[in-house]
Amino acid sequence: MKVFLAAAIVYLAICVYVYLNQRAFIYFPQRGALYTGEKPVEIRSGEITLRGWVLNEGCDEAVIYFGGNAERPEAGIPDFKRVFSSQTVYLINYRGYGESEGSPSEEGFYADALAIYDHISQSHSKVSVIGRSLGTGVATYLAVERDVNRLVLVEPFDSMVNVARSAYPFFPVKFMLKDRYDSAGRAGSITSRTLFIIAGKDEIIPRWSTEGLISEFDQDILEVVVIENATHNDIQNYPQYYLALEEFFTVLQKEE
Repeated sequence: MKVFLAAAIVYLAICVYVYLNQRAFIYFPQRGALYTGEKPVEIRSGEITLRGWVLNEGCDEAVIYFGGNAERPEAGIPDFKRVFSSQTVYLINYRGYGESEGSPSEEGFYADALAIYDHISQSHSKVSVIGRSLGTGVATYLAVERDVNRLVLVEPFDSMVNVARSAYPFFPVKFMLKDRYDSAGRAGSITSRTLFIIAGKDEIIPRWSTEGLISEFDQDILEVVVIENATHNDIQNYPQYYLALEEFFTVLQKEE
């Protein structure tokens, strides 16, 4: 009985510690910035300033990129400039990432996404959105709240709760998790033409989680591309990744 009681106390103590410090286990911000030589941009979101880069200025359509958790979006600038030569691209670091102010949270990321969209939509007639991994949760939110022309979800998941439950089965994550990123719960409200790009050997996002999100979408607006040999962190190294992006945007431009 004493052993059971001691084990229960230890377990509860661990649960309390994880609950209080959970964002340290979720977010992995890369501070500072790599030198790019590209034009920097600042956007205000409430009381904080978000910082990043703008590429290919002056185009009619804009593309907002919401990157992965530990990603440096500026590392992909050469490829973004090449693939989106007909779009103006905004690579804005999340709050608490890069040189952006603030601390990461789901609520904060959503507020920032709205601020970014509202700022740049004044200069562009169409705005498309790309989200990768963690960024897919932000991208689906924005696609519901604003008029998004095209939506790309790279390595997406259905909800943070389901992914965390799979990774930490011994914790009651459904009740503990503050930041949930429930893309599946809002997928039915998305009307933008949407492309899924899946890493065939993704070791971070379970395939069942991605398939669960796909099943919640209107299948008539959906395209799915699987890059079979790609893993979660190297999908950008495969030519098929950029080819899928190019084809998705080029075909839709012709249709429009």
